[in-house]
Amino acid sequence: MPAGQGSGSGRGSGMGRGGQRQGMGPPKECKCPGCGYTSPHQPGQPCANQACPKCGTNMVGM
Repeated sequence: MPAGQGSGSGRGSGMGRGGQRQGMGPPKECKCPGCGYTSPHQPGQPCANQACPKCGTNMVGM
């Protein structure tokens, strides 16, 4: 058997594509799903707790 070639099946247990993924972090802005209004995200204040100033719908993080 040549050097560097074993008798194993060649199936390793690596992380695969991309490895362990990290979160995207906090949203950069809040957007209203109703009318499309956007505003900068305020740290420590979830977008879902903010009402859109134009139509009153709860905002979502983007």
